[in-house]
Amino acid sequence: VLLVAPHAPAELSAAAAFVDDTDAVQAALAEHVENWHDLGSGVALQAAAALLRAPALWPILPRGLMDLNRGWQGRAEEQESLFGKGALDEWVASHLKEGAGPVLQDWYRASLAQIRTAAGEAGVRGFVEIHSYGDLGSTYDRRCGGRPVRRAEAAIVCATPWATAYPVGLARLLPGDLRGTPWSLQQQLGEALGRHGFELGPSPYPAQGPWCLSARFLAARWFEWLGRQGQLPAETAAHLAELAWTDEHDAAMEAAATGRAPELPPLLGVRSLASSMAEWSHEAGRLGDAFVRGSSCFTLVVEMRNDREAESGLFGQAVAEGLRKFLELPSVVGKSSGKG
Repeated sequence: VLLVAPHAPAELSAAAAFVDDTDAVQAALAEHVENWHDLGSGVALQAAAALLRAPALWPILPRGLMDLNRGWQGRAEEQESLFGKGALDEWVASHLKEGAGPVLQDWYRASLAQIRTAAGEAGVRGFVEIHSYGDLGSTYDRRCGGRPVRRAEAAIVCATPWATAYPVGLARLLPGDLRGTPWSLQQQLGEALGRHGFELGPSPYPAQGPWCLSARFLAARWFEWLGRQGQLPAETAAHLAELAWTDEHDAAMEAAATGRAPELPPLLGVRSLASSMAEWSHEAGRLGDAFVRGSSCFTLVVEMRNDREAESGLFGQAVAEGLRKFLELPSVVGKSSGKG
């Protein structure tokens, strides 16, 4: 497996050079960054990686400056939300130094390329994100006057990227109920968390989520599988897998998928795939089920409530134990040697 903590705390000093130098802006940046750390997720990541002997990645720039778990471009919204924002939120975008935007975009692209390379290493079948979330809600909930709602001590987030009733971009080409986390993994993880004193509960997040890193991994594997199954031309499958990591809103793909432009290589077959995903039938879901059974990949996004930060190491151990037990079971991902 590859373990990633996309929102692990990172040094404020790494972000300071990208925004205005005024004392007021720098003070606001410090508060902004502090509000958006996933407290304890880095410690949990290291604990899980040590037990699994698995590779682990975490950010250099803090999430409050740039969020690798979002597309570079967010989703158009009247009011920015937790899931609609892009890699740079409205506050950051409005306080950047001149010329900092392109530098951060290059950093973002290079970071995703590094993660993609690590996820493509031989033997990597699972992509695991470790997070923590607010005990009483998100920062957006609090800012917008929402009521406090105590969250579960731990949660598993299962979501498909923007596969709403009206998907846009590459999400048009995914089954609306595609999930990368098998029930057997959820069961093993829940039991392991319980043994370490974390009660697994419901996720507070919607079933249609953003283009997070594990969703990119799953989408790329989906397109590659379609190519192997003859559902897409090999060139198209490879191109779509590339877009899953580089541009989920590619204009040429969108035009071909919606019939606004002719299908030309490397996009042959995308219109029929988009049509089949949009049909009011079970066929898209059944194809997704076949992918889950027939491929050797899985994803996991797991959250720890941030008031349990002091026990982050135990949380990471529990995640590792659940993963190890899952990989030992006869399942769609086969046997594990115990190494990541």
